[in-house]
Amino acid sequence: MKLYVLPPSPRAFKVIALKNHLGIECETLFVDLGKGDQLAPEYVAMNPNKKMPMLEDGGFVLWESNAILFYLASKKPERRLWPSDLRCQADVIRWLAWESAHWDAESLGMVGYEKVSRVVLHRAGSADLAFIARGEENFARFAEVLNTSLKGRMWLVGETPTIAEFAIGAWIPVASSLELPIGKYPEIVRWYEGLAALFGWRESMVAQ
Repeated sequence: MKLYVLPPSPRAFKVIALKNHLGIECETLFVDLGKGDQLAPEYVAMNPNKKMPMLEDGGFVLWESNAILFYLASKKPERRLWPSDLRCQADVIRWLAWESAHWDAESLGMVGYEKVSRVVLHRAGSADLAFIARGEENFARFAEVLNTSLKGRMWLVGETPTIAEFAIGAWIPVASSLELPIGKYPEIVRWYEGLAALFGWRESMVAQ
């Protein structure tokens, strides 16, 4: 099994953290977006999106970070990162969709692109301040959704952590560096402390 990643990215970190949490052995290959590794013909043939992370397992190629989370979790069903109950499965999918569509694309990912990614990718021009402002506004909206949903709960779905935790939690460490006020949301902070205490998560943070 091979995992293609750029570790500082939350999209890559979530996959690395889950891999470590589950104790899954695989070869890690770094995709340097700044050097254009993602544009190499052999890479594009596997991932036409020209992005990362990407997983290769015995000829099976999988891109999209949340799909990779599901695939890895399914290899260790006894760890219950992917629940067996139908309603819990639907709930986890709900949170994975929320992370992709809102937490990433409309808030933290928006701000992160303008403040970090465009520099890494050598995009011309200065950051779009209006784009950043919209991302910051969306962050406040969606952080409140997450904060409210966590009240009275240790984890998002059920009594144990799931891949939803890994998908959403991967963005928390970068929030402060993006000047997003994550500390204003006490339930998120409390929930993340539990996630950050997991051995695989700690190991991944140290390795960055």
